[in-house]
Amino acid sequence: MSLHESINRHDPKSRRSEIIATELGYLWSNLLQRGALESHRSIGFCAIGEDEGSNTLAANLALFLGSKGKRIALVEAALRGEALADVFHATPAPGLAEALTERSSLRDALRLEVAPGVDLVPAGQPADPFWAFTGDGFRDVLRQLHADHDLCIVDVPGLNRAPEAGLVVRALDAVVLVVEANRHRAQVVERNIGVLRSLGTPVLGSVVNELVHDVPTMVEKLM
Repeated sequence: MSLHESINRHDPKSRRSEIIATELGYLWSNLLQRGALESHRSIGFCAIGEDEGSNTLAANLALFLGSKGKRIALVEAALRGEALADVFHATPAPGLAEALTERSSLRDALRLEVAPGVDLVPAGQPADPFWAFTGDGFRDVLRQLHADHDLCIVDVPGLNRAPEAGLVVRALDAVVLVVEANRHRAQVVERNIGVLRSLGTPVLGSVVNELVHDVPTMVEKLM
């Protein structure tokens, strides 16, 4: 399921939404135990490759926390994807790319209340996604967002897709690796966790996405 379908098919009364909310609750509980909100106020979600669901997880966690009364800044640092503006029906530019290169202020790049409790900084239209992160601009953006938000949730570009991924991770307080089930060998996952740790940013753990279980027919009907 695409990011757009995942967000826009949300029905809080459906069994599927209840299951997702429960899983997000477990995820948030684990993040709290690892220092979220206390020492980690900017948390990135990144994947090894493309389309592994890191942006979907980031967006859904932002919606979940926003619905619980937290003030969340959802930041699309995956400048090569530019998906979140469409999902939240927001204007795509100016966004983070323009704020990083001082073509726009952060105030103009911020879309307020795209969902309850959630403000969005979309990717924008980058001239060069790598060089946009080579200065201190991204850290400055995060500092400004911390002043008005409980937490910054960041969609990080794929580790094997974008050379700027390491620069993004270095600016964060912590990072979570999102891995699509049955896509990578264990050695590949371990190697990428090692890469993340070498950047000096705490790795809070990994999330396995798209894990499929066989569901009995009778149970499936109830879902």
